[in-house]
Amino acid sequence: MRIIEAILKKGEWLLDALKRIGQSMIPSNTILNKTLTGLGATHSEIHSKRSSIIIEPNVPVILGKLNENENLEAVYAKCTPHNLKNYLQMDIEYKKIITTPESFHKIRKAAGELNINIYSSFFCLFDECEKITQDIDYRRKISQPIYDFFKFEQKAFVSATPLAMSHPEFDNQDFQMIKIKPDFEYKKDLTLIVTNSYYKRLGLVLDSLRDSKHICIFFNVTDGISALIDNLGIRDYKVFCSEESVKKLRERGMSEAYSQIHYPLAKYNFFTCRFYSALDIRIGRYKPDIIMLTDLRTANWTMIDPFTEAIQIQGRFRKRANDDITYNSLTHISTINPDIKVLSNEEIRNRVDRFIENYNLLKDAHDEELNEFKKQAILEDMKNLKYQELIDERGDINPFSVDNLFNEQRVRGYYKSAKTLYQAYVNTGFFNVTLLDVTECVGDDDLERLNNTKHQIERRKQILQLIVNIEKWFNDGRITHEEKEQYLNIFKQHAEDFYILSAYEKIGKDAIITAEYKKSLIDRKVREYDKAQARILRFSENVLNDILQEFQTGVYLPKKEIQQRLRLIFQENGVQYKVTQDTVRDYYDVTECNSMEVPSYRLNVFKFPMVDF
Repeated sequence: MRIIEAILKKGEWLLDALKRIGQSMIPSNTILNKTLTGLGATHSEIHSKRSSIIIEPNVPVILGKLNENENLEAVYAKCTPHNLKNYLQMDIEYKKIITTPESFHKIRKAAGELNINIYSSFFCLFDECEKITQDIDYRRKISQPIYDFFKFEQKAFVSATPLAMSHPEFDNQDFQMIKIKPDFEYKKDLTLIVTNSYYKRLGLVLDSLRDSKHICIFFNVTDGISALIDNLGIRDYKVFCSEESVKKLRERGMSEAYSQIHYPLAKYNFFTCRFYSALDIRIGRYKPDIIMLTDLRTANWTMIDPFTEAIQIQGRFRKRANDDITYNSLTHISTINPDIKVLSNEEIRNRVDRFIENYNLLKDAHDEELNEFKKQAILEDMKNLKYQELIDERGDINPFSVDNLFNEQRVRGYYKSAKTLYQAYVNTGFFNVTLLDVTECVGDDDLERLNNTKHQIERRKQILQLIVNIEKWFNDGRITHEEKEQYLNIFKQHAEDFYILSAYEKIGKDAIITAEYKKSLIDRKVREYDKAQARILRFSENVLNDILQEFQTGVYLPKKEIQQRLRLIFQENGVQYKVTQDTVRDYYDVTECNSMEVPSYRLNVFKFPMVDF
């Protein structure tokens, strides 16, 4: 795909940059990479001298555009066919329809019933095009208009953060990419905080913003938002989420929940992902402080993609007059997961290729089968195949669903460590990043996860991981010996934790892993260790010195007395070894007297003459 760069000067709009490359409007067969948000791409299309169908990612965006433009027909779930038909028949020079992807079919149907060829009479603009790839795993219908999109004679994708797309029609129809290239410094300052004490760190950040008039928190899980409000005792808040989530929150007594922007903003404002892009949020007298949250304890889908979502989020707030600064601060607080599984591109491709082969084999068999019962059986097998979500409503492989698999693994890879997440932000070229890695040796999140784990095997795994981490931090000089002991003391409060700690101190990490964390196997290894250790300890210098000082040679001593005195020496030296009446033979040459009254030994010569006492 050829790439054309269009220079953008400070203070200019999108059309100013397009005019430099000879375009007065967004050109057809184009993926328009705006680079910056808020350049007026949708605005320019709404006011362009052509009829347009603009596809927006969700309803709040549409409602926001309606408030600013009279000549717009909105099409979404609540739109009636009657109103749409009336609009299509109105005597308007340039018709402007704005729709969600899921409701595009209403336009197609209404136009068909009126014998209107939308493909030749309308320009189709798909806004925030990366959302197709990002959201298709849970919004299967978001890509439904794609077959129609490629039928339009005039069409374009647009976003400040487009993702790579593998759909073959982009090549078949000779699409170009126009990349807007600002000739001024546009990087934004961002503070990245990585923590394993999530609530504590968030509380500290919020405390530092106590004087802020508006704090806007972007967090993609409604239950997590509810938990934050409860745990932090927040009172002056508003939550912006889906209609379904609004109902759920209000049933919990949280009345300040809305499915669209509701002004004025509160002190604390929470936004789920449907508000991450495209939407314009008006700034009042006070600029907000923005916090993005990723809590992998809650859900993986709280991950913020630095290359798309972070850029989009900071761009939601519309500037006033000529003021380019639309917020006071931008912070991303995140947990990480070093053990998160990330598939390589090759692994994904091999899985997808295998699925496609299996699917096509069954599809061909289904199409060729004449027996209806057998056809139904094959169809059921097709539906049970893994990666069924890759199939679109026509029964074909959906390239955007495939792209979604690659995209998901790309983002997961950023959250393996503070370093990888920081580097991702740097690589966007959009942010000046300040990293605060405040990960603790054992954080509150670690202990919470441990205490919430009921399965013994899983709990032992977590305990061992924490113990190993403590040891590593100590060896690296990141904590003192006293701090190490304080952390280890945590595991002495719970019998199961202390069990693993004791086993670790004896047999080490690898032996516990080899034992598959099973108590019977761990106990066996511990016993073997104790025996081996006892063999070593009972011939240690201290033990030999104690024995040599304890017994007088050349006289008979009762066997039971010798046994008792040896047992006490072993106990005092931590030797876990079973003492018998014959154990003394390991240390002395003896003469045995098996008297019926008092069986005894005469200790003749000590076998370790080199002992220094």
